[in-house]
Amino acid sequence: MQDFAAAAHGPSPVFLVVITVGGLVALWCGVNWAFDVRGITTHRSERIRRRNEETWTATGRPGGSPTFFASVGRLRFLGALLAFTGSVMLLAAYALWSLN
Repeated sequence: MQDFAAAAHGPSPVFLVVITVGGLVALWCGVNWAFDVRGITTHRSERIRRRNEETWTATGRPGGSPTFFASVGRLRFLGALLAFTGSVMLLAAYALWSLN
């Protein structure tokens, strides 16, 4: 049992790679989503919101957006939150790697 404890120094490399790759993906997607680099996300969400509003008013239901993610501001906020989460994951991976 003591040999196993002596051999286990620090976090496993697989764990560090998973956290690092997850952090990079979250940072990349979050920055693209927050700054809307290509405009695809916000334009698509705006079309969905308009279509849903037209459908709701045509059926006699109250107007408004039936989906939570339909506004551009919410998409940009969630993108910024995702980018922040990715950077925290990268900092955690670096801290674990440096602590060994």
